[in-house]
Amino acid sequence: MDINLLLNTITILFEKFGFLFIFLGSLIEITPLGWAVPGGVILLIAGYLSNGNSNLPFIPIILYGSLGAWMAFVFAYFLGNRSGMWLVKKLHQEKNAEFAKRMLKSNGPAILTTSMLANLTRFWISYIAGVEKYNFLKFNIYAYVASVTWVSLMTILGFLAGYEKENLKRIIGGVGILAWIFLGIAIFVIIKSIRHEYHHFKKDVPHDEKT
Repeated sequence: MDINLLLNTITILFEKFGFLFIFLGSLIEITPLGWAVPGGVILLIAGYLSNGNSNLPFIPIILYGSLGAWMAFVFAYFLGNRSGMWLVKKLHQEKNAEFAKRMLKSNGPAILTTSMLANLTRFWISYIAGVEKYNFLKFNIYAYVASVTWVSLMTILGFLAGYEKENLKRIIGGVGILAWIFLGIAIFVIIKSIRHEYHHFKKDVPHDEKT
């Protein structure tokens, strides 16, 4: 299979369904199922493809991605507000919930917003904010800033990589079988990363507390 054909196919799929991918990927990434959906990778690809592509504009990528992430934060807040600690106990996430509670009580806005960028625990920070009846206006500001920051960072990284898109196509197209070897390695690394996140999720150990 021609690697250029593969890249063109991915480009076409993103041009047709990209904003849906971006919205759902960013939304699910924030939830406890985030280990299964590489929302950050989706944003990187979108940013990469947006470079010089009028069908996949840069700004709408950030808007759709930020909306998805923000909605996940707000959903987690209201879920915690309505259900209390039910979901924490159901998923055996007491340690992540306790970590989130400490972050809410002992840190200022800047640290709290930054902590909402962290993988896995960011959902529980939002959830516990709802449980603790944290000021919703303040929470919304932090959630919005965290959403825009995370989405923008991933998209910009992909966009900058897009400057070398044509060179990358020529290089990959010229090395033939080596391209597929590298692609296989990349897929292996992604799968291993997902399994690593799932391992942390099942063991209920916050990343920030792992030594």
